[in-house]
Amino acid sequence: MSTPTPQEPGQQWRREGAELVWHRTYGPWLVTAHCPVAAPFTGPSELSIRLTVGGSGEEITRAMAEALETDGIPASLLRQIPLAEIKAGARAALAQQGDRAMNTPYPVPARCRTEEDYALLVGELTRMHATGTTAPQGELAARLGISKGTMSDRIRRAKEMGLWDGGLTEKASAVLAAWRNNNDEEGN
Repeated sequence: MSTPTPQEPGQQWRREGAELVWHRTYGPWLVTAHCPVAAPFTGPSELSIRLTVGGSGEEITRAMAEALETDGIPASLLRQIPLAEIKAGARAALAQQGDRAMNTPYPVPARCRTEEDYALLVGELTRMHATGTTAPQGELAARLGISKGTMSDRIRRAKEMGLWDGGLTEKASAVLAAWRNNNDEEGN
């Protein structure tokens, strides 16, 4: 199987409109990952593999022979795609985007009383994880001046309320969307 084409540092991800795009060629195959900047997650939303044949007559003949030899996309190529590297690179690249909504921290109150308070808590945990924080629960607990045990209790309560299942639930997303809309109206 073909080895990946070497790339310069910083060429892994580039901005194309409202998304970041990653490309790497493997012989005649181009692997592309797309990551929307406004998405509430940091992994790619699309991964594509396509045959890219071009260049001189000799290059076209060689690339077509390789594609014909494997009878389309080879399974060995799928095993070579570095998905963990792609996701880590996406997380780092997205954290650098100024228009990324995930760059603005949620104003988590020191005490959680309402459904909105708990939604802000889990929204902030999600944002912190998405922007590369390795221990979001511990860091958020320290920022709020609470113990890790209290943070665990709040997360358990958020689960009971249907706002957290290891990530934002639809209910939490709806509460946060209403909170954003309310804050946008107050800011205008």
